[in-house]
Amino acid sequence: MARRYATALFKVGIEDGQVEKYGEEIKAFADFLEADKDIKVYLITPLYEKTLRQQVLETLLEKMNPSEVVKRFIMLLFEKKRLLFLKDICEYYAALLDEYKGVCRAEVVTAVPLEEEELNKIKERLKEITGKKEVVLEVKEDPSLIGGIITKIGDIIYDGSIKTQLNILKENIKRGEV
Repeated sequence: MARRYATALFKVGIEDGQVEKYGEEIKAFADFLEADKDIKVYLITPLYEKTLRQQVLETLLEKMNPSEVVKRFIMLLFEKKRLLFLKDICEYYAALLDEYKGVCRAEVVTAVPLEEEELNKIKERLKEITGKKEVVLEVKEDPSLIGGIITKIGDIIYDGSIKTQLNILKENIKRGEV
């Protein structure tokens, strides 16, 4: 469901030439709702009177002042009782935007901090592998890896950690394959 709504807004953004702006605006509104759980619960709970919830939503949108398209989009989500899925819609929209712009997001887990030069080499190699114009890295540290790196791109995991290599060696020894 989130995919359908995100795709619809994305297509409008492409047509209008405002694809990035719409993404920023719905993300800002979603972040606001995530930060203020009370308002989020109030807006999505049908136990409260719909007209009052709608007035609160309209007031919020007035203060945040997004584009008319995003206002109508958020009001549509409210009407269709889909406002609860706004965070998922934003995430899918961001993925569509990344694909559109040729951006690949990857998570790199290392045992020790990496130098900027090493990170640049990783980015360049990932550009080659993925064929994307740009690679954005999220770097995390996990000393239990001992050494090496683990790279995650979507559902694909490249595990070059020493910890994994030792575990493979251990299993091979147990099976008598070494």
